[in-house]
Amino acid sequence: MAPGFVPNPAYWSKRKASDGTVKYSCTPCADNRERSAHHCQKHEETNPHKAALRAFLRRKATANTTEASSGHPTASDMDQIIKEDGLRALLASATGSLHHRPYPASYPGLENPDYDFPGPSPVTGIDWHVAESTENTTLQSSPLHQTLSNLAKATLDLIDGNISEEELIERLSIGSDVELDPQYTGAQNTSTTTHGPTKRPRNRQTDSESSREWYPWPDKVTCTLDILMHLPRSVFSQRQLDLFLWLLTVNDVDAVPSIKQMKDLNVQLQHLCGVDTIPFSGKLGHVYHVNSLSQILAQEFANPKVRPHLHFYPEDSGCAVSEARQAARWLHEMPSEDTTPMIRLRDDDYYIFEPTMLVNNTFCIPHRWFIRNGSFYAKAWTLEIVSSDNHHAWRVHKDREIQISQNDLLKNFPKLCRDHQMYNIPHPSQLIDVRTKEEPHVLTRWDHTDPTVGNRWRAAAKGKRVMSVPLWTYCDDTSGNQSKKWNEHNSFLFTLAGLPGEQSAKEYNVHFLCTSNLAPPLEMLDGVVSQLETAQKEGVWAWDCVLNEPVLLIPCILALLGDNPMQSEFACHIGMRGKHFCRICMVKGLDTLAEDPEQQGHGLRASPTTLDATPIDTSGDETSTDAGSDGTDIQSTEVQSATEESGPLLEKKRKKGKFVESMAAMITRVAAFMKRGKPRVKSETQSKLESFFSLAKVVGTRTAMKEARTETGIKDPIQEHFLDGLHNAYKSERGIPKKQAALDAAVERLPPCITSPVWRLTGLDPHQDTPIEILHVVLLGFVKYFWRDVIANQIGNKEDKKELLSRRLVSFDTKGLNISPLNGRTLVYYAGSLTGRDFRAIAQAAPFVLYDLVTPECYDAWVALSRLVPLIWQPVIEDINEHTKVLEMEIDAFLLRTARWTTQWFNKPKFHLLLHLPDHIRRFGPAILFATEAFESFNAVIRAKSVHSNRQAPSRDIAQAFAQGNRVRHLFSGGYFLPRHLPAQDPNALLHADMTNQKGSQDPSKWTLEMWVTVGRGPLQLMSFSNTATSYLGLAFLDQLQDISGLCVLDKALPRAFSETITGQKLPNTSSRHRLFRTCLSFILSNGDTCQLGEYVMIRSPTAVIPFLARVDEIIQEVGSRAADSSLPDGVLVQLVDVTGTSARLRMPQLSLINHWLLVNYNDIVCTLNTQHECERHNCQTSGLRYVYQERVQTRQQVHILRCGMHDTSNNIASLLSRWFSMT
Repeated sequence: MAPGFVPNPAYWSKRKASDGTVKYSCTPCADNRERSAHHCQKHEETNPHKAALRAFLRRKATANTTEASSGHPTASDMDQIIKEDGLRALLASATGSLHHRPYPASYPGLENPDYDFPGPSPVTGIDWHVAESTENTTLQSSPLHQTLSNLAKATLDLIDGNISEEELIERLSIGSDVELDPQYTGAQNTSTTTHGPTKRPRNRQTDSESSREWYPWPDKVTCTLDILMHLPRSVFSQRQLDLFLWLLTVNDVDAVPSIKQMKDLNVQLQHLCGVDTIPFSGKLGHVYHVNSLSQILAQEFANPKVRPHLHFYPEDSGCAVSEARQAARWLHEMPSEDTTPMIRLRDDDYYIFEPTMLVNNTFCIPHRWFIRNGSFYAKAWTLEIVSSDNHHAWRVHKDREIQISQNDLLKNFPKLCRDHQMYNIPHPSQLIDVRTKEEPHVLTRWDHTDPTVGNRWRAAAKGKRVMSVPLWTYCDDTSGNQSKKWNEHNSFLFTLAGLPGEQSAKEYNVHFLCTSNLAPPLEMLDGVVSQLETAQKEGVWAWDCVLNEPVLLIPCILALLGDNPMQSEFACHIGMRGKHFCRICMVKGLDTLAEDPEQQGHGLRASPTTLDATPIDTSGDETSTDAGSDGTDIQSTEVQSATEESGPLLEKKRKKGKFVESMAAMITRVAAFMKRGKPRVKSETQSKLESFFSLAKVVGTRTAMKEARTETGIKDPIQEHFLDGLHNAYKSERGIPKKQAALDAAVERLPPCITSPVWRLTGLDPHQDTPIEILHVVLLGFVKYFWRDVIANQIGNKEDKKELLSRRLVSFDTKGLNISPLNGRTLVYYAGSLTGRDFRAIAQAAPFVLYDLVTPECYDAWVALSRLVPLIWQPVIEDINEHTKVLEMEIDAFLLRTARWTTQWFNKPKFHLLLHLPDHIRRFGPAILFATEAFESFNAVIRAKSVHSNRQAPSRDIAQAFAQGNRVRHLFSGGYFLPRHLPAQDPNALLHADMTNQKGSQDPSKWTLEMWVTVGRGPLQLMSFSNTATSYLGLAFLDQLQDISGLCVLDKALPRAFSETITGQKLPNTSSRHRLFRTCLSFILSNGDTCQLGEYVMIRSPTAVIPFLARVDEIIQEVGSRAADSSLPDGVLVQLVDVTGTSARLRMPQLSLINHWLLVNYNDIVCTLNTQHECERHNCQTSGLRYVYQERVQTRQQVHILRCGMHDTSNNIASLLSRWFSMT
């Protein structure tokens, strides 16, 4: 900068500051910034100043406005100049000529009329880079490009004032005979010799036929892109989608939309037929978002892939139980208000809690509908006519419950109200009192309904059906990161409990509600419960695509699922490291303070390390599983040395020391541990929480409250947050009166409800309705504990034993288990990094590989565990009473053998939780129904959504992503939706019309089938067969595939005479000798299993009383037979098996082949069995060799395997696929 530089006063205003210095302000820039003189010259060299100066000079020269002539430009002036500059650059580029510049030479204030173009603007200095692809070519332009060039030139002339608007129209009309593609509304700078990207105009038009075919999408491209953007397990980031769109454009795909256009379309489609994402502000101050539960349920009823599978009534199936609707919770225990309240019979609706007349002229009030043998039945209370003061009325006898069938029903409540005088009976609304079984001498008032109105759902339904929709609700935490850095996201998911077990386990039927990395689970549960309460109060209207009519839904929660810490949090339980470690009962663990008064005096206490000690190295164990929801443990019983603000010094600080439990105390504790304690009850817990609140209203009670929580095992995280606030409210005060006054003021400021929202779920007890989760308790509990103990302690550093165990695992026969061959090295040398799938395989193999590698006590515990596991995983229970009886016996045997090994295992609370499993199976059905494998696998989908978000609003963004996924899933499943009224002649009405949700503006009870539509023909054809998209969307398993039962795979042998087959040699008289036969390698059973040669099977023959076992020796197919034409076998040769006894150590049936063969039909084979050789008895050695395969190529390396004979096999009843009748 030159010394002594003085700013030009024409462009700089000067002001003397308070400190005496001179400051200058730039008049052209008008940025309100003051600069010293030595900074002014540098500012004048910047491009923004030069642009502002040129604009300033232009305004002064033209004097178009008063503000311009005053020399004080505004920010809006600058914006207008920049907008005009960009428009001129775009139009100059669209002319297709480098000689046509944006500004004419006569433009006011233009310093260099011969400026370069393309390049920086001579007015603003901005280089717009819009003409980089423009080339001065001599090739003749297309008529389209010529017309667009003329349009750009005429527009520039109009801006410069060279022509009028009339002249512009006249000039453009000269080329009006050129036919333009209606898709193009902007300039296209391409020639016939280049293959650059085709730009999609912003306001794209589609033809009417394409819009109808791909409705509600404009065309096929946007339809398929919408699929791509919302695949659940293949999430794309915006950068990846940009790359994909570029790939489409460079391959000459027409009319490829931009990311912005697709996002706009997503918003419109969500309004049309999507799921809303609702924001909530939680009690603890966190903001989170929840997807609309009501809209998800409505979609399910309008989804033809889901609705046909749904059940809405409990079912009395006798002793057989395979579904949740057949178990006690739904059939007997659920409040009647939460069950389906009505049935339709002969066009009449019969509701619960309404007087009903029976065909035998008696009267009753049904209070629960259920199904038995395909017909409706009801549990009902009898009615008795009573008289008082010449007034006749009805008495309800709850002490006289009866069961009635649908055939017993004669008149429902409305008809009875109309016809009661015909029968000379009181009006059915005259319900005077109620007599109960509990207090038969006390008469109470009828309070279930308003007797003059009847069931409230009758009026709300307006003549339509009302259905209950129970839900399996699940919550768990997962990391939102791909890396190992933990980024906790708590998420709520649910499935419909009315779905069959095989359907509810599909990822397709798992629904997302909400997630947050800030709000804890119970705070988010508040938003879920709020939606549920609204739905239970008002109902949810939906279109039933099976009945083709509107229905009213009542959702409820059947059970709360999750891992043990999460279920403890649901139950407001202190956690599994507390003294009262069980959320279900009041069993008590080790109490160090109550153990020995002398030790209490010496200040000895239980060390957490001592309490959690087990025979294994627990490093790497999942602390979250056993730690509990809050981490509170026995240490909370230690009296604090510090006092409350006004409390006296209670006791000296205890010295740390190792607690030693006496033998008598241990025996008492273990005996209690192996029994179920007094059940926890919802009402008692609520009373305790109320007492905590009363205690918190008194100054100086924090220690007493902590002790109360420890003694009861109750801890409500929501209440704890507010009670901690009460204690902190008076910390800064001095003196009891001031402290109490501050505390009272804080109590007044509390919200109306300061407890967990779980207590607002009237039909659910979080203590009893949080069933034992078998994945975390059994596989990630006992199996994991035992296996790590085997590797770390039983085998330890003995490499020869580790290698032997690895060889045995590799040699383990996995036929009939539906698992891959075991990788012994991984299971042995990486025991600390195994997953649930690995432990599932270990549980089935352990008894056959550990027999001489562990102590006898350890082996007996393993055998007991392996017998227990398949009982727990039974998908179908033929007799619930017998099954739970056997299950209880096996649980007791497992715990006893574990105690003989070492009682230190009983420091793990999961061993006690197992005792509650039989009750939960009685109440909820087979344990596999409330297992969480499907939910656990869904965590990967949530993580993918998190990874591909910008992390700025994870709760909202992830919820919206799942809401859009729900829409795509629903539409491509052929689901119905209620469209808006669109203009008939506008094929683009979807893109431009107001997206008002008209569902709320109609009476849902008047919906008709004509109002509901599905997607167009094009999208449905895309999903009409199995392909990549259907597999990603989870639709592949729903396809109507042909029955593949019996399909066989032929071997390479040529057709041969019957006598040359094994069947012909063993059973020569079963077929003609003149026919040719082929043999097969395998065929598919009716249950989907593949049956191969040499496998053991169970056969249920029509002529046999009970099933029998056999081995498949040959599968034959007659050449030219009807079966051969369908690729089915004509017969299966089996050699019968005799159960000779039970293995003493394995406690499994011993099998031996007998010299008897049968030719059976393939349909008679029920399932395959897994059998193992008794290597221990025959002292089998690893003398065999097997080649090692690497990268699917056989190498020269060999590994040792067991070489076993074919005699003396045992039926592996540890198989998770085995049925109990095959075990005995």
